[in-house]
Amino acid sequence: MPPAPLQPDDPRTVGRFRLTGRLGEGGQGVVYLGEGPAGERVAVKTLKTTDESARARFAREMAAAQRVAPFCTAAVVDASADTAVPYVVSEYIDGPSLQERVLEQGPLREGELQRLAVNTASALAAIHGAGIVHRDLKPANVLLGPDGPRVVDFGIARAIDAETHTQLVGTPAYFAPEWLEGHPPTDRSDVFAWAGTIVYAATGRPPFGPADSIPAVMHRIANGEPDLGGVPPWLAPLLTECLAKDPARRPSARDLMVRLVDPSAEHGRAEAPAPVPPPPPGGATHAASPERPRRGRGRRVAVPAAVVAAAALLTGGWLVVNSLDDGARDAPPAASSPSRTPQTPTNGPTNGPSPSPSETSDGALPAGFAGTWTGTITQRGGITVGDASTTVTIELDDDGEGTADYVTWGCRMSLSVTETGPSRAAFEEQIEDATGITGFCMGGTITLERTSGGLRYRSSGTGDTEGVLRPA
Repeated sequence: MPPAPLQPDDPRTVGRFRLTGRLGEGGQGVVYLGEGPAGERVAVKTLKTTDESARARFAREMAAAQRVAPFCTAAVVDASADTAVPYVVSEYIDGPSLQERVLEQGPLREGELQRLAVNTASALAAIHGAGIVHRDLKPANVLLGPDGPRVVDFGIARAIDAETHTQLVGTPAYFAPEWLEGHPPTDRSDVFAWAGTIVYAATGRPPFGPADSIPAVMHRIANGEPDLGGVPPWLAPLLTECLAKDPARRPSARDLMVRLVDPSAEHGRAEAPAPVPPPPPGGATHAASPERPRRGRGRRVAVPAAVVAAAALLTGGWLVVNSLDDGARDAPPAASSPSRTPQTPTNGPTNGPSPSPSETSDGALPAGFAGTWTGTITQRGGITVGDASTTVTIELDDDGEGTADYVTWGCRMSLSVTETGPSRAAFEEQIEDATGITGFCMGGTITLERTSGGLRYRSSGTGDTEGVLRPA
């Protein structure tokens, strides 16, 4: 997907890099496409919040990213937490995400799937070898570059010793069950998420069923068995091990890498976590991985009531504390617990503003509204923790009917006009497709209002969602 144009208040340079477009925006950061002094393309991530705690988090994240071997990840080329706007610059991976690839072309097959499994397991081994837990490995965070798959998005990753309290940070469809009992994520939690990502690559769906609601998917992860129908026989036994409820029964990423390359390698035994290497000169110190909770295979897990309650309320699809969501290619998809119908994207339209008495419902759109419109919309505030963004493309005909495609959130909606005025129109949405890994969709109304050069998209309710759409 091509980058969006820079917005009027976006910087034009960051450090020694010239910005050329927007790749996405999330709760605490914006990610831009940029160029270096020699014309090389880079991804530039900036931090919105500049308070001291956010800067400290950002510094830890950058130090962690610089400890990871770059052969299967996006290499960090520059970073600063001391400038007016903290930023990190990484290698730009020119290719779609695994999520985009599967949505557009279907599941991966044979050699393509095997290359993906080997490369991503190798990347995870490198990440863990640097003493880092990724915390949000998922199809949207695997980019299919011209030289092979790359694991990205260390914006929410933490060095193993960076946090001492438990956080639910990630995408619910790929949570490991130990998270739901309040245990901190470990390297074996990443292995669980890796297996879910590979199941999605092989089948086009997460291993624990559709993301119909956050509490439901959490219950299935905690107590259900994964659906591996459609996974090739050579891969299914290994994925079954990786999706074990007990993290101690899962192999390490290093073991995954070896067994994928050499099927005759010893298996059936989870390795102890690799020792964390000493910090590089001037780098942050870090400790060994926290002890993993041990549970018997098949034990039913009682999800804490507080977690379920929070999940039922959250509309962001992320149970996030102190995360840095880095935008479109690196951004987490949003999700939500559906509460009513008709359905619509979680982080997008919810309950739109009520029309004024002067508006009508005769179905005729205001002049100039028919056509194709595209742009980035962002939900802020409400009961979500952090912002969430997506690219949306809206197509409207003269009769007030149309479609809306929310790319990052994985929803396609049909639109029907309900109210119109001289320069605005309100629409009700009906779900057409929510097959993406982020398919948490719920009901609501959106409004479009004429603004300079485009249409302003708005909805409100659980949080204010808005953005400007331009002619496509």
